[in-house]
Amino acid sequence: MTDGLKVFVYQVNTGEGERGFVSVLEPDWVFKHGLHPEAIVGSLREGVHLDQAGPEDFQENPAFVRLLSGVLFDHLDQDENLQREAGIQAEGYVYLLDARTTDPGGRVPPEDIIGAVAVTGGQIVADSYQHNSRHRLLTGKGWFRLPQQLEILLLQQLRARPDSQ
Repeated sequence: MTDGLKVFVYQVNTGEGERGFVSVLEPDWVFKHGLHPEAIVGSLREGVHLDQAGPEDFQENPAFVRLLSGVLFDHLDQDENLQREAGIQAEGYVYLLDARTTDPGGRVPPEDIIGAVAVTGGQIVADSYQHNSRHRLLTGKGWFRLPQQLEILLLQQLRARPDSQ
């Protein structure tokens, strides 16, 4: 696990004033290629700075959540920790937990469960990923955190999007 994706705020004039849009894409990349809708994690309430933002100050972007779910659906079987858990579980479901959760072996709050995959015979069932609609990208414990390999795949997918949509 990493310490989490870095997030950046981009002030954008929407025609109704400026809004702070949060993205995981770095400023150099955004200034060169633009900020497409799926790259926007969400928006901040007016007047709130990133370092002071709490869950009540942030509105998730459904387009980003769909893209994140798609990346996980396509690549979750590549996560070594999940594969290991599938081998232990043998049958049923294995859950992808947000790394910000404080006690992954104990009670995990619903906002820290990213999703689940079915397991049969100790193997992850292909195309079985189900996103948890109660997962939150920002909680009182911070921004979402993915396993490093999935984080890399998410960033690759975001950078592969067309410059304008």
